[in-house]
Amino acid sequence: MNHPALLLGNFRRDERVALSVAASQATLDLCIVETLKEASDWMQRNEPAVLLVEDSAKSAEGLCLEARSHARHATVPIMALARDLDDLSFAEAFSWGGDDVVKLSEMRALLARLRALPARQSSRMSAAGRGFALVADGDRTRRVVLARVLQNAGYEIMFAVTPDDTVKFSQDEKVKVVVVSAELHDTPAESVRRGQEGGSQAIWIITAAPRKISEHREALSNLEKAAVTDGFAPPENVVFLANELMRGSSTDNRASRRLLFGTQVMFRNAGSDRDDVGYTYNLSEGGLYVRTLAPPQEDKVWLELTPPRSDRRVRVEGEVVWRRAFGPGIGATVPPGFGVRISDGCAADLDLWKDRYQCFAEVLGLAA
Repeated sequence: MNHPALLLGNFRRDERVALSVAASQATLDLCIVETLKEASDWMQRNEPAVLLVEDSAKSAEGLCLEARSHARHATVPIMALARDLDDLSFAEAFSWGGDDVVKLSEMRALLARLRALPARQSSRMSAAGRGFALVADGDRTRRVVLARVLQNAGYEIMFAVTPDDTVKFSQDEKVKVVVVSAELHDTPAESVRRGQEGGSQAIWIITAAPRKISEHREALSNLEKAAVTDGFAPPENVVFLANELMRGSSTDNRASRRLLFGTQVMFRNAGSDRDDVGYTYNLSEGGLYVRTLAPPQEDKVWLELTPPRSDRRVRVEGEVVWRRAFGPGIGATVPPGFGVRISDGCAADLDLWKDRYQCFAEVLGLAA
């Protein structure tokens, strides 16, 4: 029995045919609609296995909000379809709650992702077990997206809409993470200070516009268990930072620190002749984690990407050391994808990778 799937957007006839064929090959019955109203009506009557949306900001963000506003659709995977694929395509899709981006002309890549999804999604988020996460953000889209990410990481969710409520609620011993938008709090560092003075033991993460990050980082310099992140970056970065802050000075067997870094990465099984495209989540001197709903099946892979603070691409060989498939209920600390240990490559590319990693770490003030 085929499961229902929804496609929202304005597509040419040939594109509709190709998408319908790919869905059929993945045992999905595809319903194609052009407006958010049609999508909303359809979702009220169906339990979709996946939602596909043209990567225009209005329809994509609207579909995400419509889906996540209903508990039964909270865990449904959402993929954006882009005619032109670049770093911005991924960043925008992740910002409104998408799970992956596929180039519209690459039906093979789309089919791989559709086939990799579990046959049927549970409507339940992961069982709570990590305490509460407090989200203080005036933007509805960010609240919805952050709530989903944090719930899937094992947190129960609380919301605050004023600085005073943020400080008050943060002092509850059940609250382990506080995510504060700098747009809601004119002086978020002051909220952190007040909360900690009142007994808050939570990790504090400030989300801010890129141009304001340095300013807020300086304001937090004398406060413990607090960090700043790009408010326009993928929301999963919040979980990464929370984990790093909780780890603190505890024993860490990694040879180098993992650093958040997002850019397109082409990958393929070693020896094959066709690349797929993912997006990096973090990297270290010896490896990286790649976001994708279709991790490679083989353990040896070739990857090509631009390292941080570089305009030259490198191609390296790596070993897949672990994979995380899409699915709720597993207390996810990383998005779906795969982790790679770099094992080989030409000397120039390996040297450039290590040099750019060290430069990036120094810029972030995290060099060894």
